[in-house]
Amino acid sequence: ASLNQEGVRKRTIMSSFSYRKYNWIVFASLGLASFIVWLAYMIISFILFKEIMLSGNGIAYILNSFVFSICSLAVGFLIGTITHNKQAIGGIVNVVALGTSFLCGCFVPFEYMPDYVLKIAHILPTYYYVANNQLIKTMEAFNFESIKPLLINGAVIVISSFIFVAVTNYVSKRKQIIN
Repeated sequence: ASLNQEGVRKRTIMSSFSYRKYNWIVFASLGLASFIVWLAYMIISFILFKEIMLSGNGIAYILNSFVFSICSLAVGFLIGTITHNKQAIGGIVNVVALGTSFLCGCFVPFEYMPDYVLKIAHILPTYYYVANNQLIKTMEAFNFESIKPLLINGAVIVISSFIFVAVTNYVSKRKQIIN
């Protein structure tokens, strides 16, 4: 939101940076900040649950959370590009985060959710993150056959991240043309 303030936005538009280069710099900067927060959580997890985090399941949880943090960053970057109002950003983020959490099984296990809700949830990356967590919880052996569903779900999350970044670039370009 701070980068979308009128003075900053006008200077950015007048600069020699293309919208793609500017978006890449902002995304990389936000990615660094997100990585630091993710790393802090991982350090806390290692302090509290050292044995679990050093197991195969723990490493799988770490990788899954890292991939999903990138996707969350892409969604947040898109929301920040869509609107300039800080209060609106907060409201949209709450609706998106809580809405996807309720739809995708963060609060209610999949087995208690109606089939139509799960079908809707399949279009959201949060579903695949939660599905991976459910798979990791029950895994005993880590071979290609057992991690194949994890890789497929992870690929869906990564592809979703690329889609969100592409949409952000499109919205950014359209806003630059309009302004």
